[in-house]
Amino acid sequence: MKKIILVCNGGMSTSMLAKRMNDEGGGKYEVSAYGEQEYTEHLDGAACVLVGPQIRYLIPQIKQNVSVPVESIKPQIYGRMDAKAVLEMVEKLLGE
Repeated sequence: MKKIILVCNGGMSTSMLAKRMNDEGGGKYEVSAYGEQEYTEHLDGAACVLVGPQIRYLIPQIKQNVSVPVESIKPQIYGRMDAKAVLEMVEKLLGE
């Protein structure tokens, strides 16, 4: 099981997406959502970090804090809460 961290302003909007991704992923992923102030406390074992489009300007800073791939979720996908599309993005990001 691969650990995926979702980051947004407060972790609230990404919590819904994380739940959908966990349901869609069929146990292959463990997806958790956190706010920009707390995500660094939960990085242990993470395979990648996905950033909500509203804070994509923080990606350079986030990349300095992690040693795993970091990517912004496209606004269209995020707006639809399209868990399947986000998981496809994760697979591509991780080379699966």
